[in-house]
Amino acid sequence: MTKLLPTFTLVLLLIGCDRSVDKKTYTDKKEVADNPATFFSRNVGDTFSIFISLPTDYDSKRNIKYSVIYLLDANLYFDIVAATLKKYSEVGILPSAVLVGIGYKTIQTMDSLRNRDFTYPAAIPEYEMSVSGNADKFLSFILNELVPEIDTKYSVDKNSRVLFGHSLGGYFTLYALYQNLLSKNGAFSAYISASPSTHYNHNYILDELAKLNIVNVPKIKSYITFGGLEDEEDEDSSQLKTDKVFLSLEKSFKNKITYKGDTYSNLGHMDTPLPTFIKGLVWILNNEQ
Repeated sequence: MTKLLPTFTLVLLLIGCDRSVDKKTYTDKKEVADNPATFFSRNVGDTFSIFISLPTDYDSKRNIKYSVIYLLDANLYFDIVAATLKKYSEVGILPSAVLVGIGYKTIQTMDSLRNRDFTYPAAIPEYEMSVSGNADKFLSFILNELVPEIDTKYSVDKNSRVLFGHSLGGYFTLYALYQNLLSKNGAFSAYISASPSTHYNHNYILDELAKLNIVNVPKIKSYITFGGLEDEEDEDSSQLKTDKVFLSLEKSFKNKITYKGDTYSNLGHMDTPLPTFIKGLVWILNNEQ
């Protein structure tokens, strides 16, 4: 289960000590990465840490409607993604955007509760997950609680929302895309999924996407990646190889949405998030300009 439960030890050493979370509710005028807000979700029945990064010139350009990027596993990825987005915007590689990170009280909490929030349906017994299968509730939290709050507080383009996730977060991103296509909720215009754990519950999400009978939805974009070394990292020989996963996705999405898949040679499972984020946003946001 190397893809399903990635080891965060090396990343923890690089990042250092976890930041403390302020106990305030989500009411302040402006949040920053080092002082995330808390947001209680009625749908999940739990409190999340919400990290916000605004464009450098946001205060002086309130008339602009910015694309908004929702980032999963924010305890782990928010700082580096926020810094990259700002620098790439400054030099013109990416347009300015609002970044919203969804995280937990601590990175240790994240490592367990992501199993609860990013998966659907409940895990099969062999995964030995103590809690799982609540992606439907987590998605309801995002769509019905968090997105309306962000839309109200910040100058964002409601037609340009991007969801980004890695590993199980990548699985949830595909689940959210599936639900969008199924219900046409229209909440997100683009989905970026790095090394998604598509093998979860014997390829459940791949099978569900293949069953969808949908008409062409060209305004929805999906960018999905895997590392070229991931097949070698797998200890379970019964899992689909990445080329088979791509074939399944291409067949499901062909003539339905705008889809792009990439393999990053010489990268492993834990190496794909940042290049996927950058290349995915360049492909998605630059084409909207």
